[in-house]
Amino acid sequence: MPPWFSPPTQRYRVLLIGAMLVLCLWIIIAAWTALVPFVLGALLAYILLPAVNFCDQHSLAFLRRKGWSRPLAIIVVYLIVFGLIAATLSSFIPLVTEQAKRLYELAPSYLQQIGRLYTGDFADILDNVPPEIRAAVEANLQKAGDTLTEAIQTGVGVTLKTVSQTVSFVIGMIIIPFWVFYVLNDDIKVRRGFYSIVPEKARADVHCVVMIINDLLSAYIRGQLLLCFLVGSMVTVVLLIFGLDFAVLLGTLAGIFELIPILGPYLGAIPAVLIALMNRPTQAFWVALSFAAIQQLENVFLVPRIAGNAVRFHPAIVMVVVIVGSEVAGLWGMLLGVPVAAVIRDVFQYLYLRTTERGATPELALECLRARS
Repeated sequence: MPPWFSPPTQRYRVLLIGAMLVLCLWIIIAAWTALVPFVLGALLAYILLPAVNFCDQHSLAFLRRKGWSRPLAIIVVYLIVFGLIAATLSSFIPLVTEQAKRLYELAPSYLQQIGRLYTGDFADILDNVPPEIRAAVEANLQKAGDTLTEAIQTGVGVTLKTVSQTVSFVIGMIIIPFWVFYVLNDDIKVRRGFYSIVPEKARADVHCVVMIINDLLSAYIRGQLLLCFLVGSMVTVVLLIFGLDFAVLLGTLAGIFELIPILGPYLGAIPAVLIALMNRPTQAFWVALSFAAIQQLENVFLVPRIAGNAVRFHPAIVMVVVIVGSEVAGLWGMLLGVPVAAVIRDVFQYLYLRTTERGATPELALECLRARS
């Protein structure tokens, strides 16, 4: 057992901190809608922090002595990042919005075509199968339709609930840039304040755990965002080559679905294949084949080099984690289940090494964990 947990006073202090963490978790769950902008802001600060630190460390010595280097570094990063975002979105958002509007207008005709496909070709196919199989297929289709209807109703309910709490959300989004500025500017003070509430003998362990979480999440988050951009761009280019309608919108959806491990590429391919199917079945085949080629390119070249296999899970385990995460926490569980599971695994392995009979030091336990990785 680590020495910092042995004295009774230290155990009481740990229990007190644990109770405070439980209280904070309860508050976060209760006020989740109002805290969503701050969660997004914390993610933004986490992504921008390396760039801010780089600019701060390479600024003029005069600015560092005066204490101006950090604020100026944040402003420079803000101008570069938000300038690039504004330049991109000024042409991208109107195009996606226009294509989404057109797709919404054409949706009824697409649904009619799908209905004719079902009542025509699909119905003819079902007539040639045994009655037991046909009954099972029709029952599953009915069940799928009921599930879809229930999902739509749930989505409408969640939307109405979100709209009723729009005021706190909008206020949070307005103050996020200023909040992120203070977080980035006082990064060192925040870390010192955090470690000051940790028992002195436990600070080495807490520091190692924070490093484990930071190493894993930094590789995963930045890698996933880059993968989303690359996959979305490749899909858009391929769909433009095929002359498919709504290419930019469908490429954007494919990039967004890339956030969902394993299942995301398949979900992103469904809209494009369906729209191609409404045009020409042959085109749908080539679109599906292109998505399969992009996925293979991603798995063989992009994922190992960009994300670095940060989570180090077998694909079969990832699928189970995604399904369990969606069952426990819905969409957030699908998005965050894999990195959270990887963090739990690595932290557990570290604590296991620290609690062996020989008792490895924090530094040795961290090195052993990194060597295994």
